[in-house]
Amino acid sequence: MAEKKTMQNIIAIDLLRALAALGVFTYHMHVGALLAKYSGVHLIAYMDALGAFYAVPLFFLISGYCIHASNIKYIKANIALPLKEYYLRRFLRIYPPYLFALLFALGINYIASGTYKPSMVDFVVHLFSLQGFTVPYFNSINVVLWTISIELAFYAIYPLFYYVRFKYNLNYALLFSLIVSCISIAYFQINGSINIAERFCVFNLWFAWCCGAFLSDKKMLSQGDLKQPVYMVFYFVVLVVFAGLKYFPNSFFIVSDQISILLWSAPMMFIISKEDWLRQHKDTWVIKIAAAIGLSSYSLYLLHEPLIYLKNFAAHKYLPASLQFPGLIAGIFIIPVITWYSFQFIEKPFISRKKPVEQAA
Repeated sequence: MAEKKTMQNIIAIDLLRALAALGVFTYHMHVGALLAKYSGVHLIAYMDALGAFYAVPLFFLISGYCIHASNIKYIKANIALPLKEYYLRRFLRIYPPYLFALLFALGINYIASGTYKPSMVDFVVHLFSLQGFTVPYFNSINVVLWTISIELAFYAIYPLFYYVRFKYNLNYALLFSLIVSCISIAYFQINGSINIAERFCVFNLWFAWCCGAFLSDKKMLSQGDLKQPVYMVFYFVVLVVFAGLKYFPNSFFIVSDQISILLWSAPMMFIISKEDWLRQHKDTWVIKIAAAIGLSSYSLYLLHEPLIYLKNFAAHKYLPASLQFPGLIAGIFIIPVITWYSFQFIEKPFISRKKPVEQAA
């Protein structure tokens, strides 16, 4: 009997999450720059570009794919999205680990010397995950937490995409998201002087996020459609626009952010298409480790920055000079282990057990 697959155990999704989380982690550790410095191979420094520019876009595309895929059962049953259950499930999946990470980061900020001491206003803004909509607190306590504001906003407005998909069809839903994003981008581009919160406004990025939802719908309900030439043409256009925008880096960066998400669409679908092969080789150590990192990628993403602060602080304060460098290197490998246990004890208890559709109407 074939092993049942859910969005919580698709190996390809775990590997993609691992790639994104490790990209951000190694970037904040400056691993590429350090390897280039000590090896003399300067090209290695470019590996930091994954975490700097492309890891968060990958997370956003995966998010759109997985959120819609988890609700495909309602599309199949031809019933409306149960909003109460949906919002409760999203809240429990995201907020408890986020709150733990926020409190942990605050503790490290006060313990580790030389780090930012947040105000009460800063704390309250982060408590309600509003930092992504502000300029002063955008990345004040923990540089990565702004993305959680955007993710929560994506979750909040996803039912609009689902409603159009349910009442009309998938193409209309995607077109609706495109119109919303075009209006939002045009508004900010015309006004000019775009600040960081305006740049990453959820409506600017919504079309690209919904492309993840679109792909999951096609993959699970009309997989053969993805072989049509129109999708190859669309991705070719994405590549051309991506290359073209490199010549205008300061003029169309809102569009560039959207393209950075869409750039992952073909690689993501290619890796997902290899799920059967991955399951056949799931016991190999590389896939097992990568999949474990993928499972705990949310904890790794949330906690790695304060853990890096703590590692550096502890190594310089408590280790003799001769052991500081080895201690710092060891910390690179210890942090993913710590975040794995965070996943087990902080995240996992809140991961919802999905009810059958018959009970969820």
